[in-house]
Amino acid sequence: MKNAKFKLGQSKARVDEIDRVLTKLYEDNALGKITDERFERLSATYEKEQRELAESIAKAEANIAEAEQDNVDLKIFLKTIRACTDLKELTPEIVNTLIKRIDVHNPDEKFKHRRVKIDIYFTAVGLISIPDEKELLSLMDEIRNEKSA
Repeated sequence: MKNAKFKLGQSKARVDEIDRVLTKLYEDNALGKITDERFERLSATYEKEQRELAESIAKAEANIAEAEQDNVDLKIFLKTIRACTDLKELTPEIVNTLIKRIDVHNPDEKFKHRRVKIDIYFTAVGLISIPDEKELLSLMDEIRNEKSA
């Protein structure tokens, strides 16, 4: 995020610099120091660069704002989790603190078993995909292979 903020500052400084250059070009053109054709070419180039910078600044600001919100959400979630560590009993108050909502889907009847999919949306984090047993075993195998290699 530091790097993104630094680049954002550089882009904003470059936009200001282009404004000063365009003002100087206009003055030079008005005083007859440069030709009209040269002024048009240079101003078009600088204006194009300025438009591109304005677009990249808007995207960077949106990305930074989203990253900062994610950081705040994560801090809230971690604070909530820390408050609920070393639980002896799961009370309705703790469940309401940790979970934002639970979606229960229609039942799926495959292979003589009735299964119901449940999505649990945690506070400040959202839906977390919990891997099944096969995925956990394959992840553990990958980790073991990486350590041995």
